[in-house]
Amino acid sequence: MKKLLIIISIVALSFSVRAQKVWTLEECVDYAMEHNLTIVQSVISQNSAEYQYKASKNAWLPTISADASQSFGFGQSPSYNGVYVSDNSASLSFGISANMPLFNGLNLYHQTKASRLEMNASKKDLEAAKYDLKLLIMSYYMQVVFNKELKAIAEKQLALTEEQHSKTQQLYELGKVAESNVYESAAQVATAKSTLVQAENSLILSILDIVQALELESIEDFNVVSPDSFEIEDLTLPSQEATYDFAVEHQPKMEAANLRLEKSYSEVKASKSSWYPSLSLFAGYSNGYYKYFSNDYNTPFDEQLQNNGRTSFGVSLRVPVFNAMQTKYRVEQTKLSIQNQELAISNTKKELKKEIQQAYYNALAAEQKYKAADETYQSADIAYQYSSESFDAGRTTLLELNESKNRLFKSESEMLQAKYEYLYRVEVLNFYNQ
Repeated sequence: MKKLLIIISIVALSFSVRAQKVWTLEECVDYAMEHNLTIVQSVISQNSAEYQYKASKNAWLPTISADASQSFGFGQSPSYNGVYVSDNSASLSFGISANMPLFNGLNLYHQTKASRLEMNASKKDLEAAKYDLKLLIMSYYMQVVFNKELKAIAEKQLALTEEQHSKTQQLYELGKVAESNVYESAAQVATAKSTLVQAENSLILSILDIVQALELESIEDFNVVSPDSFEIEDLTLPSQEATYDFAVEHQPKMEAANLRLEKSYSEVKASKSSWYPSLSLFAGYSNGYYKYFSNDYNTPFDEQLQNNGRTSFGVSLRVPVFNAMQTKYRVEQTKLSIQNQELAISNTKKELKKEIQQAYYNALAAEQKYKAADETYQSADIAYQYSSESFDAGRTTLLELNESKNRLFKSESEMLQAKYEYLYRVEVLNFYNQ
């Protein structure tokens, strides 16, 4: 029985360890890259573009087809030698043919190039989608970390308040404070418990956000690792000018836009190819068997196969003369796509500059906010220590002590919020330099 209890305890402990999975930021990002539906859709789009490129590239290969037909004729019927006879007949014909383009105004070349550029652009789209997802996961992750620490502060606040209530109860029993102080400290305990419940609810909601982004089934036993502590001096803000210059050259969405502009130029050239002659090589083999119902003209099947076979090959030239102005309008339409893509690039650059400017000034403001919040917290912490000692010595009222404690709690919460906001803002700005 004792051994059984030991085994059950070990199994329960191992299950508890497995259930309490603690995620790092890198693990969250890696998992999201594999399971997020937006990323999966981007991968499908990329695969579709790759197949389109392969289809365009293989259009240079010859096309081969085989055919067979069975027909019945009544009255005048053709014979194998081309002469019509007065008899009902049945005929079987079959053949194989091949065709290969030799020149079509470089249409295949430009279409293949356009497909390759679209394939590369779709890869950049996937990188951009991963970039956006990584920022989103990092934002959710930092919110969870912040709410975890906020919950820890609320727990500490509750412990201090309960300790303070216990001291007040003792002082009342010794006749050193009025009974109203006991009720006041009890009310502070209730308020601290309510604050803790709010912190726990905020933590659950922030966990729900990141769990849904990760496409996980449940928020149960989900936990994250807090990032390593950092110092303000360790973080540096790159200049927004250098960041913008680097981003214009290396950001995936900029590279995708430039690739699609090149694709538009290739599509214009492909449309113009319809004005040029096309040249193709063809070859074929055909044979047939003819049978007449009266049997007057029939020859053996194997003899007909020997005599009716026909092989052909040659070169076909097609010269466009007039196609109702369709080529002209198609060329003009593809030229408009170049203008649209040039405008898209300009708009993407404008949005990119706006994003970098916002990221830079948000990081700059977060840095100043963190420094000010940290100074306020340090001052509030010292003030609370003095108030606590003064209250124990009877020189400070309970109301003054509570006010000092509430200022400490508020300043610590604001400091933590500013801390993680600054860390997040710096990381956002650094993303544009990757």
